[in-house]
Amino acid sequence: MTVFDLLVIVLFFAAIGTLIVAAVLAARGRWARALRLLGGLAGFTVVYVGIVYAATALSKEVVLRIGDPQCSDDWCIAVENAKRTPMNAVARYDVTLRIFSRARRVAQREMGARDVYLVDSQWRRYDPVHTGAEVPLNTLLQPGESVITSRRFEIPADVRGIGLMVDRPSILPICLVIGECEAFHKGTTVRLD
Repeated sequence: MTVFDLLVIVLFFAAIGTLIVAAVLAARGRWARALRLLGGLAGFTVVYVGIVYAATALSKEVVLRIGDPQCSDDWCIAVENAKRTPMNAVARYDVTLRIFSRARRVAQREMGARDVYLVDSQWRRYDPVHTGAEVPLNTLLQPGESVITSRRFEIPADVRGIGLMVDRPSILPICLVIGECEAFHKGTTVRLD
């Protein structure tokens, strides 16, 4: 957990507290003060979200290499190996992934990661060809545990600039954590060629 994750948690509870105080003020008939409090909360929220998007606009796209871990809190995933096999009009990529936990005391899983997919230099998406034997990314990991899994992809043979991405659907329509927003970037990519 980063300092920015903690900041979001603190600000969330501060906003809830502000809403409760505003509701109590309104219930006591102090409408003007309640509205000023809500106006201040709205203004602060707009400024904070502006800072999140400004930090995103000024940040660089993250491109990892094979072997580099990509972590979300204490859950991590790393591409261990990627093998490209040309097959006439398509190329097959066999990608070995290591999913591991950096946690020391608690078991955990990454519920936000659905799967991985490939992208090319034009940002076209290529989903894995599932066999049913793949270990899901949301597998429960004990503290320090590591699991190896693989994914197979078939893509057009002439495609270049291949990268692997973790499929994390957005829960909220706006970004709230400084440094984790992908509004101006496509997301973290692991270069495979």
